[in-house]
Amino acid sequence: MQYNIISVIVNKAIIFVIASLILGITVPSIVISNLFPLLPLFLIGMMFSSGLMLSIHDIVSKGFKPSRLAVIIPLQYIASTLFGFISAYLLIGREDLIFGQVLHGSMPSEQTIPVWVKLANGNIALSISILALSTSLSPLVSPAIVYVLVGKMVEVDYVDMMLSLLITVLLPLALGSIIRSKVSIVRRYDELYQASSILSALPTVMVIGALAYTLASATALILVSAFLASLIHLISTLALGFYIRKALAWDEHDGVVLIYNISMKEFTVTLSILSSMGLSPIIGLPAALYGIMHMVAAPIIARYFSNRLGSFY
Repeated sequence: MQYNIISVIVNKAIIFVIASLILGITVPSIVISNLFPLLPLFLIGMMFSSGLMLSIHDIVSKGFKPSRLAVIIPLQYIASTLFGFISAYLLIGREDLIFGQVLHGSMPSEQTIPVWVKLANGNIALSISILALSTSLSPLVSPAIVYVLVGKMVEVDYVDMMLSLLITVLLPLALGSIIRSKVSIVRRYDELYQASSILSALPTVMVIGALAYTLASATALILVSAFLASLIHLISTLALGFYIRKALAWDEHDGVVLIYNISMKEFTVTLSILSSMGLSPIIGLPAALYGIMHMVAAPIIARYFSNRLGSFY
């Protein structure tokens, strides 16, 4: 019975994601006040579960691929931000929302990506390497890209971001990996760790839905324009990921990582930056809409690849 429940969580992830989005939209004030402050704890849960699925050897041997990193990181920042700028410029036209779309496009990897990469049978070790590197580079790279495209300076607290990365990503991941490396019985329950990763990601999905609903105070025309711009932005990044993967003839296990990292951006960092700059919450509308879309797309992509690929580990 327990294994049946675990299998349902893993195989029906899209249903849980959509239900979480609906719940966040339905009771936004409850979700924001109760779950938003706890997101770091849920992220720790995701990373610890991911660590339990990877030994230290796996992370070192399969996660450190300079040739892959050299392709994914620039595409993740430059291509995604350019697509965001073009779609917002053509469809929205408002300077503040163009800034919001560009800012979100310049963000680092979304922190739930390892969950979806694992469900897609992709190279989760490479995914985690990119997450750590992308987050580390963001305070330097993101402001420069935003300034070039829209002429606005963005201040990011590098020390705070690095401490957050250490506490919520690197330490729990390392602890889980050490336990897997030292305790052989742990390796028998990978589906349990996948299920716990998904459950840990769902509060983030709820918060995205709640914040999107809260920010949706614009006129119908702005909402439609922002929705279309975000949809084109997402489709463009996904299409680029699929094309580059094929053009470079990458192993599909690595190709999955490329697709997710180009298309999925860290939503909460976008809103944190807007808040720290004292800007209107409406500027975060493109990020909120994009966040909903990529969270719905993530399990669909995972299902597509999991049916094509065998386990990578």
